[in-house]
Amino acid sequence: MVSSIPIAYSEIRQNKKMLFGLFGFISGVVGALVANIFSINYPQPIFFGIFMTALWAGIFSIFIATGLFDAIDIYCRRKTDWLELLKKSVPSGFIAGAISGGIAQTIYGPLSESISDAWVHFLFQSACWGLAGLILGWVLSKSIPNLGARRAIYAGAVGGFLGGAGFLIVSSFLTYTPGRMLGVGIMGAALGLCLVIVEEQSRIAYVEVHWAPDDVSFFTLGSTPVFIGAGDSDICVPSVARHAMSLVIEGGQIIGTDHTKGKKKPLLEGSHINIGKIDMVIRTGIEKMKNN
Repeated sequence: MVSSIPIAYSEIRQNKKMLFGLFGFISGVVGALVANIFSINYPQPIFFGIFMTALWAGIFSIFIATGLFDAIDIYCRRKTDWLELLKKSVPSGFIAGAISGGIAQTIYGPLSESISDAWVHFLFQSACWGLAGLILGWVLSKSIPNLGARRAIYAGAVGGFLGGAGFLIVSSFLTYTPGRMLGVGIMGAALGLCLVIVEEQSRIAYVEVHWAPDDVSFFTLGSTPVFIGAGDSDICVPSVARHAMSLVIEGGQIIGTDHTKGKKKPLLEGSHINIGKIDMVIRTGIEKMKNN
């Protein structure tokens, strides 16, 4: 039993969909549990209700953002700097949740009794969670190389909407706190999964990183350099200098730059890069990338 724990962790760490989905789900569940401390389930004045809903959504969104930022560090094999991570996740998560929760309560609260169509209720509330996902996706895009803000916004909006729909369905069948915990967990998982799926579907080239014989990760290549090296590098290799090498697509070619020597080299499909004990292979899906 004990020996299976590191094996399971290794499998999760290299499976990006599983990693982001699981961390999104767990952080959402925990976030909803903590946020419910600030939730009041009885009639309240309009403005107070808006404030409390925004606070509730802001708190659980902090946890989702923190979980997904941590998933990025784990996938890149970086040692998590929790202070730096929280500097990103706390403000971005709270703003995303508070804005969407506040808008939902501001518009939906006064109109809820006058709207008779259940589908209108459902779609509007799901759209508000889509707004939260949109903001979180935009923030997370800065930490996922070559995902791009536009694609991240799209993925975040879709993930937030689908997660919000799941939240509404689940919470309608379960009691108050369990329903919110499972519902917000679904929203976090949907957001994480959509970000990974959109990144994978939009890539034209990537680098295949073999950390060990049965441990492989994939990093999308594009116009933004993917740095290899110690510290905060996108592909963390502690045995070499910070940002020792970078991979980028320039003029339709993949260019590898050795920053320790100041040398550039074009790379083709199947080109190998060896740094320390790590082997990296360039994948393009085509034999040769033509110049634009």
